[in-house]
Amino acid sequence: MTRILRTTLAALFAALCLAGGAQAAGGNFVFVGGSDEAREQVRSALEASRFDWDVVPEQVTIQISRCGCGGARPGVIVLDEDILVSSPFGPRYAWGIVQHEYAHQVDFLLFGRSERRAIRRVLGGADWCYERPGLGHDDHGCERFATMFAWSYWRSPDNLQRPDWAARPPVRPVAFRRLVNRLVAQAVEHRSSAL
Repeated sequence: MTRILRTTLAALFAALCLAGGAQAAGGNFVFVGGSDEAREQVRSALEASRFDWDVVPEQVTIQISRCGCGGARPGVIVLDEDILVSSPFGPRYAWGIVQHEYAHQVDFLLFGRSERRAIRRVLGGADWCYERPGLGHDDHGCERFATMFAWSYWRSPDNLQRPDWAARPPVRPVAFRRLVNRLVAQAVEHRSSAL
């Protein structure tokens, strides 16, 4: 396949995946643990987002247990069963958390240094992702990215992922979505040209 054809196909793929008002595609993931109800909450959370999770280039393992925890590392998301199904704040309470943790997969599995630098220029942060010990959660650029990502792609009163590291978000959600869409298209094109 010629380089021009690969680049054209990558750009077309990114454009289709990131269509403005479209609802999300579900993503490529498998579950380890979790009740049927918890798994359905994860699916519903991803479908509520305007982001197309299918652009994440690798399968993600979503581990659900009664751990009182949550987090992400490359290729893995850890979620708490009770937050997903028993929150006193309602069934959609955890959706922003799910989207936040999956946003980390966009960073881990798709972005490189140039995309991260572009995001830090907009969102700030004392480091990118836990290079400096002792900082608060929202002092890391990767956490600001995941929070702003979840808020920008699912603007709902039920979404607890509202940026609160400033008096107001440092960038409007629509501008942030444009930035992310551009960076994702750039990363997809870069990956396809490397093949």
